[in-house]
Amino acid sequence: MDVREETGRKTPMTARLVPARPMKRPAEFTRTIASVSGATPIVADMQSFVGRNDNWRVPTVEAGDLFVKRLRGDRAHVETRMRRMLAFQQVIAGHRADELRTVPFRGSDLEQGLLVFDYVPESRTGADLLASGELDTETAYRIGRILGEIHRLPRPAADLPEGVEGRKATAFYALSPEDYANCSGGEVEAWAMLQHDKVLVEALNRLHRTSAEAPATAVHGDIRLDQFLFAGDDLYVVDWEEFRYSDPARDVGSFAGEFVHHAVVRMFAELDVDPALAPGAAHEAIVAAGDQQLANVREHIRRFWCGYREVAEIDDGLAVRATGYIGWHFFDRLLAGAVHGGRLSAVERGTAGIGRNALIQPERFAATIGLGED
Repeated sequence: MDVREETGRKTPMTARLVPARPMKRPAEFTRTIASVSGATPIVADMQSFVGRNDNWRVPTVEAGDLFVKRLRGDRAHVETRMRRMLAFQQVIAGHRADELRTVPFRGSDLEQGLLVFDYVPESRTGADLLASGELDTETAYRIGRILGEIHRLPRPAADLPEGVEGRKATAFYALSPEDYANCSGGEVEAWAMLQHDKVLVEALNRLHRTSAEAPATAVHGDIRLDQFLFAGDDLYVVDWEEFRYSDPARDVGSFAGEFVHHAVVRMFAELDVDPALAPGAAHEAIVAAGDQQLANVREHIRRFWCGYREVAEIDDGLAVRATGYIGWHFFDRLLAGAVHGGRLSAVERGTAGIGRNALIQPERFAATIGLGED
């Protein structure tokens, strides 16, 4: 699935798509892809997407380009994620979708952890559009309607256990010796900060309890702007390995959290406070800067929420729970970024503090963020 960066001119090929490293067992890979897709891959011409996952653009002799993804992890983890993906394919195959579009699925191979799809050329993600200022409010509204449609999908026939994202949201109590040994310095600081915050841990416990008691729906389970793929007028939702039946507030909060996190990061990046100001005046200047950046994305969240409410069935506490998940989204991003650093930066700590407020007092911030009734 082609992803482009903004470089002043739009081209289908960028540094994010690079020549693939030589395959360890190219003959086995060729046989597997041919068996799954019915098309013969041209391994020598494969390209990789830059990132932590193994994702390839794979030209074929008979069927154009394919997108191939390898799931990482131990056998049980890969099997669980693949089972969720296949459960989604079964649900969507028997469902008439109005606005929800997914990339055509060719098949999978559990032994190699491979998922095979059609390749979408000339495409960009929602994250790219937000970063370049091109994701407008009507697109946010459209995404809200699509997410509402996802939450109205039939319940999967298979029993899908809690996903990795759900486990992370309640994992502030202890790290295994193996996890601790593999932590970066930044991760150790982040975990220490989180685990010693009793108020935050209780807020997470409360969110977990209310979420478990809430009306469940089909959910994507890992909603991010990267999961929305734009190709001309077409909009696809991708990466269904966390699909399951759960609290829809998790998806809503993750999507809205992308916008709030973007606003907060931009606020810190552009912050220019006069060092001569008294502490009180400096605090007011920071708050004013935050309010301005939030105002820049609030209409996106409000329009998203309008579109979502037009399609989905809304329970009374969904907006407040979703605001709690916006707070969790900040910590999820904190932990993901801490992997690459020896220390937490002042910006990371400040961003975490804003996420903490959303988690501890979600009922106070829901309307302010854009998840109000109007």
